[in-house]
Order: sequence, then structure tokens, then C-alpha cells
Amino acid sequence: MLRDCGEVWARVEELIDAAPSTEALRAHGVHLLAAAVWRSRGRTVPDEVRADERRAAAMAMAAPLLLRRARAAYPGPLLLMKGPEAAARYPDPGTRYFRDLDLLAGDAPAAQRALTAAGFVEVGSPAEYADRQHLCPLAWPGLPLVVELHRVPNRPAWLAPPPAEEILRLAVPSATGVDGLLAPAPAAHALLLAAHGWAHKPLGRLVDLIDLAAVLGPGDRALAAELARAWGWEGIWRVALGAADALIGARDRSRSLSIWARHLEGVRDRSVLEDHLARVAAPACTVSLRRLPSALGANLSRTVGRRGHERWADKLRRSRLAVAHAFMDRSEHERTLP
Repeated sequence: MLRDCGEVWARVEELIDAAPSTEALRAHGVHLLAAAVWRSRGRTVPDEVRADERRAAAMAMAAPLLLRRARAAYPGPLLLMKGPEAAARYPDPGTRYFRDLDLLAGDAPAAQRALTAAGFVEVGSPAEYADRQHLCPLAWPGLPLVVELHRVPNRPAWLAPPPAEEILRLAVPSATGVDGLLAPAPAAHALLLAAHGWAHKPLGRLVDLIDLAAVLGPGDRALAAELARAWGWEGIWRVALGAADALIGARDRSRSLSIWARHLEGVRDRSVLEDHLARVAAPACTVSLRRLPSALGANLSRTVGRRGHERWADKLRRSRLAVAHAFMDRSEHERTLP
């Protein structure tokens, strides 16, 4: 898997061709990449994808403005993860869609106070984010992006958070070109990207594996493996890297792609049933037998629990729909929810 090699992007093009629909491409976060491929072939880009391109362009233009204002407001270390930092590794950064800016601060509460004092506005109730990995999102009036200041990077519930001090110690200048803004070293960034994807959808979206392939250079693998061992993330790293290598790097097919992530090869959306099975398979493939009960318990709690301030009546209705829609595409099922 070579970050600067055209073979990676040629393989991505093949995967895009395999997708059954534009909706499937959107579910995998690669519809803007698909639009670039279609244009290169003289094909018409659907109106809904062109609308997404306009939104992505607005986000990309707003990102440097917000990052400069955040950097000017807070004097401590400020490190950008995902979003435009990953997009900078794409042949065309505009083909990597993002909706927020994830920043790891040396002191997140102090950074939150500094940004609000400088004119940023909290979106939502701070109390709702008391136990989350990031503080209440921040917006700048008139700009379409939000900033999320992280206490710790996002990761699956069964993984211990990595030491923020180590991530900051390994930091490099951000690829965005914003003066004084940091980014994770490629090896650390690849790990963080893998964990963030698994926190939402374990091996769920093609874009998460493309990000990993784009960020991780051949010379970064040894350090990534060392960090994964130090953080206790060996299992998730082994499975994520194996899937990326098999799908994008043209290496031997991994077991996960053969069993519980088969939707990736066809670039189709997971069904509701497959999505729930993945929540069991993900920890089963990545943690020791000793830690498996607690990992499964964390996923079960997320599955049966309510979302935010959701009423139990709404939760039960959502559960009934999940059973009725077991073989429906996950994104289509989500659209049926209130």
C-alpha cells in the first residue's frame, strides 16, 4: 500500500466502478471521488452529487479561516485530526468530504474558554458533552463548519484512550499550512483514523480505509505497529490494516472481508442485520478472550441504550423498525427514523 503511488488510486477507481448505486457511494463517503472519476470519463455527474460538491467546497474554504482563528485564540498545542488533514493526502483534497474540524488541545477546557472568548459560539448544551471525548461543538457565526475540541481522540468504547501527550510529542506541522497548527505523525494519524472509523462503524465505510492508505507511508508501518502495542490497540490495527491492504493494496484477502465486512468489496451499504453483527464481530476479532465480555458489553449497551435525550417510547419504536428492516440498507433504514 503505497501512499504516493497511482496504483492505490487506480484500485480505488475500480472499487468505485463496483458500487451498485450513487447512494451506496455516498454511504461509503466516496461519492465525491466518484464524481471526479466520472468527469474524467466524460460522464454526467448527478445533480445531488454536484450539490454535495458545492457543500464540500464551502467547507473546504471555511476550514482555514476557522483553524487560523482557533490557532490565534488558544496559545497551547493544537493538533488537527481527520477532515482536511486527511484530505491533504488525496490527489484532489476537494474529493474528501468532511463536516467538522477535530482538534486535540493540550488543555481542552482552557482551549474551549479561549475560543468562546474570541467569538466562537457553543452549539448545543455543554452538559450533554460532559462524558464525551470532545467538548460542546463550537461554531463561528456565518461559517458552515463546527470545531470539536477533544479531550481524547475518538475510539471504540472497549479501547483505552491513547496518551494525548504522546500524540502531541510525535506531532508534525499540519498539511493545511496554517501557521502553528500541528497534525499527528503519519503513523499515529493512521491509528487514530482507524479507531475513529471503528467508533462509529467497524470496517463500515470504504473512505476510512482510503484515509488510512493515503496517510500511511511504507516507512510508517513499524512505528504504527509499535504505537498500537503501546496503546493496547494491536487487534484493531491488525484487522484495519489487513482490510486496507487486501482491499486497496491488492494483497491477500483478509478474514474480516470474507466474513463480516463483505459489503466493502462490492461497495454496497450494510444491511441493518449486518450492521448489528459487525458490532459483535468487531470486538471479537480485536480483543483477548479475557477482555471480550467487557467489550461486547460496551457494544450491547450502545445498541440497547437510548440516543441522547431520546424517550424510551422512541427507542422501542426504533428497535421494532430495526427488526422489521433487518435486510434493508442501513442508510435507508436511518431515513425512516424520526
